[in-house]
Amino acid sequence: MINMLDDATPNPDLASLEKQRAGTVDLGARRWVLAAAAAVYAASLFLPFAGDAAGWQMLTFTEPDGVDVAIGERVFALLSFLCLAVFTLLLVIMRRTTFALFAWMAGCVSLVAALLGLWLRQTGNTADSTGAGMYLAIACVIVAVPLLTAAWMRRDPEQQKMEALRREHTDFNPVADAQADAGRQSVRRAENAGTLIDDRRARAAQRHRRDEGR
Repeated sequence: MINMLDDATPNPDLASLEKQRAGTVDLGARRWVLAAAAAVYAASLFLPFAGDAAGWQMLTFTEPDGVDVAIGERVFALLSFLCLAVFTLLLVIMRRTTFALFAWMAGCVSLVAALLGLWLRQTGNTADSTGAGMYLAIACVIVAVPLLTAAWMRRDPEQQKMEALRREHTDFNPVADAQADAGRQSVRRAENAGTLIDDRRARAAQRHRRDEGR
């Protein structure tokens, strides 16, 4: 990882550097766990989710006739796909904090939808049961959500170092600098004005002495 403070100027904009660093995620070993969860989830799409309907069929709305898909199951299939197959893979590849946040949100809502779907399946009149693919997909999301939470909420050591430096350099404040600069300019104007007045008085005294000499 490149230390962004090494190439910084002597008075770096620490707040901007900290914000820029916050836009990326240092996944570490979590990267491989998330990648494995996404791979297992992709495999689960070929297993039955509800009755004879596979996960990919629920995603594409092409499930066999006679299979009653609950709204919760449909929402889970769509959101879990966004969580693991889209945003999590983008996070693993590009390491952007935004993808971690989107994946986390989709994963949390998908788990609520999965709970609703399971409840509707158990209490409904349909003879179809929840398939193994559904349970495997839910397990993948359960594994991924805590890792995604840590990815977009936890600060890595470099971010913590930047924050500590920014707190130490309390004089590095754009508003305070602007106010101080305005105060210095006011003092200079006052000093210049006083110098101008003194000079005029001196010239007036010289003219008065010349007039008396005549």
